[in-house]
Amino acid sequence: MKRLLLLLGIAFLLASCGSTTRLTPEDIKAVTTAQIGESYDLVFSSAVSLLQSQGYLITDADKTTGFITASWQKDDKWAPYFKIIFGSATESSTAQASVFLQPLRDDLTEVKLTIYRGEVRSDLIGESQVESKTVTNNMVQNVDVYQNWFDALETEVANRKALMRQVSGN
Repeated sequence: MKRLLLLLGIAFLLASCGSTTRLTPEDIKAVTTAQIGESYDLVFSSAVSLLQSQGYLITDADKTTGFITASWQKDDKWAPYFKIIFGSATESSTAQASVFLQPLRDDLTEVKLTIYRGEVRSDLIGESQVESKTVTNNMVQNVDVYQNWFDALETEVANRKALMRQVSGN
């Protein structure tokens, strides 16, 4: 009995160590917002360029409102085989990005990024093997994902600024 309780205690501790902390709304705002010390026009075009280079399909980019929306999808070529063998498969992994840019000054732009990741799952149900699809989307709450994106955006801004200087001959 003591051995069983000890094993259950260890299992509980291991399970609790693996749990992820959910961010508060204040944490989410802090993690998903950055200020870039450059003009709105330069930061906006850099954000569009960065999303495209990361494989996102730009679904809308409105410079007047400052909104950029983009989506990404990777289909699993093995899904039909897994569905036949196991009755279930993840058909594709998806991501949606929403960016809002706002000029604070001529040389300062605030950028807010929200990323959702999800999947399209297909299951064969019952004897008649009726197909059921489930689509899930969850907000990415990994601080590193946002920090890496903002770092890449700053690099893209610097590269575009250097390119503009080179093209204009300054």
